[in-house]
Amino acid sequence: MSESIPKKRYKHLSRLQQMITTCISCGDCREAIDITADPPKFGICVAREHTSGFEPFFSRGKMQIIRSIWHGKLNLSKELAEAIYQCPTCNACSEICAYEMNNAELYEALRAELVEAGYGLEPHAAMNHAMIDLLNPYGRDNKQKDDWLKKLDFKVKNAAKEQAEILYFVGCTAALTPEIQKVAINTAQILKKLNIDFAVFGENEVCCGSVAKRTGDLRAFNNVATKNKELFEKVGAKIIITSCAGCYRTLKIDYFDIMDALGIEVLHTTEYIHKKIRGKNIKLKELGINATYHDPCHTGRHTGLYEEPRDLLRQMTNLIEMKTIKGSAKCCGAGGGVKKGFPELSLEIAKSRIKEAEETGADTLVSICPFCFRNLSDAIKALNSNLKMIDLTELLNQAIQIT
Repeated sequence: MSESIPKKRYKHLSRLQQMITTCISCGDCREAIDITADPPKFGICVAREHTSGFEPFFSRGKMQIIRSIWHGKLNLSKELAEAIYQCPTCNACSEICAYEMNNAELYEALRAELVEAGYGLEPHAAMNHAMIDLLNPYGRDNKQKDDWLKKLDFKVKNAAKEQAEILYFVGCTAALTPEIQKVAINTAQILKKLNIDFAVFGENEVCCGSVAKRTGDLRAFNNVATKNKELFEKVGAKIIITSCAGCYRTLKIDYFDIMDALGIEVLHTTEYIHKKIRGKNIKLKELGINATYHDPCHTGRHTGLYEEPRDLLRQMTNLIEMKTIKGSAKCCGAGGGVKKGFPELSLEIAKSRIKEAEETGADTLVSICPFCFRNLSDAIKALNSNLKMIDLTELLNQAIQIT
């Protein structure tokens, strides 16, 4: 079949033709391995581990499907979507690929083809429609993004009206989920302690679009990205920080052209606070906690942020690592639209991570992503685990003591 036919039909996959035709179906992608560790650490593909394990549920099978679609041997379908969406796009498969493939990018391109062909999942469609209509994927009044600010005993600048050195992009999960609002609260309190000039958008903050991008709804993604570009142009900040791994990956990578044109640097709050603490030679208080750290996929494999959170944790706690960490860390199971589309699968994956954390003997599980926080907390409750789930910002707020 002529290559011109699939190129015309599949505009998103056509951008990645070289990757599509590079895969040799070796199957190494069933496992991710961190050969830099001593001893080497392995992380199994969580989708393969918690589904039937058949080919479509790990990378080699998905790559075969993509190639078959590309060559016109297989058509898009609802049945195909059901399999393709049971993947959190954690990108563990890319860690072992000898050809340095960005597998998650391919899966997202296929999902974009599925959505445009009318085969996207209904739970994702409702979520992404809410993102356009209400500026957040939770279907809530965006004015509620001001609620956490009312719990502070100081005023935070409104980025829509006031200029500031730093724009703190809170993210929908931390701003709108009551039990996770403490991430935003602790972040703001830390910035206040460090005497940082910062502002937030509050009710005017627009979702970054991460969930739309991961689930293939590029219409929704481009809609909010355009709105955010207009907001960022007006605010004048040269640094945007965020305490959400999904927002971080999206603003840093998916918004790269926007940020580059505006001269804006994107940092995770962990990176920014780490720099400030080192620059001001601030000593962190030892908290007497045995902690283990969960690498979010979007701050880990997707963007390479591994050392700063660990350095901070070692200053405050006794850090005990899990068996799979960094590039080989097991995903929490919430990403890629899995929690919305397949909540039971998402919970089972999270339970596996909690069991791995329990094996360390730690009493506290730490992460730097509100979405991981939410899913791992659900698993802790489901397992009746004694582990305490906590965001790194909460520990930092306790440990930073400036007189």
